Amino acid sequence: MKDKFSTTDQVQLTRRSLLQSMSALAGTAALGSAAAMLPGAARAADMPVVKAYGVPTAALKDWSPMEASIGVRCELSGTSNDVGVFMRDIMASNLGESTDLFIFESGTEDILGPRGFYAEIETDNPELTLWDRTSDDWKRSDVVTDPKGTQWGVPVIGNADSFGYFPAKLGMAPDSEEELSWSLMFDDENTRGRVAFGQGWAYSFPSAALYLKSTGKAEIGNVADMTGDEAKVVADFLIERKKAGQFRTLYGAFEEQIQLLTNEEVDVINCWEPAVREANLVLGPDATRYAYTKEGYFKWGHGAYVAKQAMERDNVDAIYKVLNYFLGGEYRALQARDRGYAGPNMDLGVAYAEENGWSAEEVAALKATEAKVAKKFSKPFVSTTTPQNSADIEDQWQRFLNA
Repeated sequence: MKDKFSTTDQVQLTRRSLLQSMSALAGTAALGSAAAMLPGAARAADMPVVKAYGVPTAALKDWSPMEASIGVRCELSGTSNDVGVFMRDIMASNLGESTDLFIFESGTEDILGPRGFYAEIETDNPELTLWDRTSDDWKRSDVVTDPKGTQWGVPVIGNADSFGYFPAKLGMAPDSEEELSWSLMFDDENTRGRVAFGQGWAYSFPSAALYLKSTGKAEIGNVADMTGDEAKVVADFLIERKKAGQFRTLYGAFEEQIQLLTNEEVDVINCWEPAVREANLVLGPDATRYAYTKEGYFKWGHGAYVAKQAMERDNVDAIYKVLNYFLGGEYRALQARDRGYAGPNMDLGVAYAEENGWSAEEVAALKATEAKVAKKFSKPFVSTTTPQNSADIEDQWQRFLNA
């Protein structure tokens, strides 16, 4: 089976692909310039700088606490959650010449690590002081190691995605923690025509496969890496549901998730948890909820990977200070408070909040986030951005989109 991320496919890029990559880079360069104008940039002008490229969900809403804590400024140029764009930018545009850290979901380390784009993590680096106390569940996970066990990254954040919903529209209490079925998304007359489904196959297709597998409607091995035949069964099901009017809309960007919830255009949407939080800032507490599910979750994690070329520069100590910061209590607490994400050493996040005078409600919320993620991670499945059968999966997903 031809891997769409094979060396041949990536090295022999078409001119169009290269232009698309350069266009994306132009956009990220603009983001990097904008970052330099953010509050606090002037007073941090003399600090060591670590340049990162990756998904913006890994960023703090305000980097100034990190600057004050470790004396390093991070300039993050954002990219979308499109693994193809991310990998093209690194492989075709030699991005490691100007970037120190790459931050993305699990999967890329299996390809970009062995092919020389990522440097192996020096776990004994003196700046990586929190490595030994970080649990193997995080630091040795598939997010940051390859199948041979090589350590290509440091864990940053993780979560288990499900769907947002309006309790009132489903006849539920606003504080309910009842486990709901993915049938609300795919196969429920009460929500038909009131569902938003993501257009990205890597995010949406496996959830449909999980529902069919868990309910015995289809025999599927690995829902994150279906065979062509398995993907066809799932696509056939989705096409039938699409024709039945189950989906009100297929959305693209994260901003659309927020808009669909805030405008109350749908009752259910498979989305990122921060979209629910952002909607509730407008609609009020618990107007929307993020589901606990019966069948399982789209479990994901972000890793921070060091560009191979960065190890020859003079800011290696600063790079490792940032990596260590990702494992520490301040980053953990701020990410959990602002985005609802958990990660390694969550107990340090709770301790940080208590030591820095956070309110009892904020501390309790951190503890609830830790418990929430532990509950969700007890169920399947673990996602990957680079399934081996990606070409067959994408072909079947296109059938659904075009139906």
